[in-house]
Amino acid sequence: MKDLKDVIELEFKPKTNAFGWRVFELTGETNVAAVRGSSLSTYTLLPVQWAKQIVDAARPEMRFLETVRQEVVPENTDQIIIPKRKKYLDESSWTSGGEEPTSEITKTSINTPDGVALKPTDYTYLVGISYKALRTCALNMTQYAREEMARFYESLIDSIIRNHTMGDSNSTESELTAAPTPMSNTVNGAQTIFGGDATAADGSLDTGDVLTTDLIKRAITLLSSDIGYYWASTTTFAKSSVSKNPWTPTKQEPFVFFMANEQWEALMNESQFTNAAEFGSQEPVLTGEIAQYMGVRMIVTHKCTKFTNGDYIYLDGTINPKMDVDGHICMLAKAQRYGAVAFGQKPTIKVFDYPSSAEVRLMLHLAVAASEIHPDAIVRVVVSDR
Repeated sequence: MKDLKDVIELEFKPKTNAFGWRVFELTGETNVAAVRGSSLSTYTLLPVQWAKQIVDAARPEMRFLETVRQEVVPENTDQIIIPKRKKYLDESSWTSGGEEPTSEITKTSINTPDGVALKPTDYTYLVGISYKALRTCALNMTQYAREEMARFYESLIDSIIRNHTMGDSNSTESELTAAPTPMSNTVNGAQTIFGGDATAADGSLDTGDVLTTDLIKRAITLLSSDIGYYWASTTTFAKSSVSKNPWTPTKQEPFVFFMANEQWEALMNESQFTNAAEFGSQEPVLTGEIAQYMGVRMIVTHKCTKFTNGDYIYLDGTINPKMDVDGHICMLAKAQRYGAVAFGQKPTIKVFDYPSSAEVRLMLHLAVAASEIHPDAIVRVVVSDR
């Protein structure tokens, strides 16, 4: 039980906030059988030597976190509200009294301020390692479990951000997460396009409707324009009556495109992409960035929302297309404007002795919330893998 510490603070360190805890168990107990591995079934009379260095698996890296706004909920505060300007007031909304007003000038109403509330949810995870496992295992199991928890935490944060900005998929339509807010004829929101000639109809996306440079260009146009489009029906992509923010990329807040490895493979088969993309840059790159194309930072991540045959994806709550191929939702977004994450409790791992169960326990606790900020800073691209 060496290297036993009371508290290990993880990468993000907001101020501590007193919340009630919800407990989810990663495992009931880590015992000798669990840490022995599957390479050998018995050690009887066999002179076995274990190397001390672990050959590690692939670490789940954060991709979404560094592209959203990050906030800390102050101590003794339940939630935080991020003020935002919905969009700048249209020219047509301003009124003038003319060159020589003969009556009181009509006042212009400023109605563009808004805010997004983020209320962190508490997450607590518990692992127990038996005294015998600690005593007999060749590895330092306390350190091993701490590393496993830290890596799980990183993956959890990215998944929370993804589900609130990119949306999820589910085999049951009623269990879909209602995110992001969709563009409609009256509401400014996220736009969604499909590969090939597919529409929002069930089963419309087919094999071969993969990610292309034309789809990326279309997404850039939709993100940059002040005209928004929505699915008025399962087959009609119509112009909205409300205008949207005409986003432009900047060095500090670029356009970022999230895609899975399957979509990266499809692009690498397109000479138009490989001839125009910039591979490598003198500028600081985002984690997972593999190229720049038409000024867009291209990021590959396994955390993009995936779907399989029979899954639904959320579109607007009324139209939720059912997929009959394997694929992913990709996303083009304006960095720092499309979403935010707020920490109410710093992520910590507490390691403590638990004699009544003859084990050492490790507990990961954090409080976090994520949300879209400007949903019209999001364009989703739904494509098949093959």
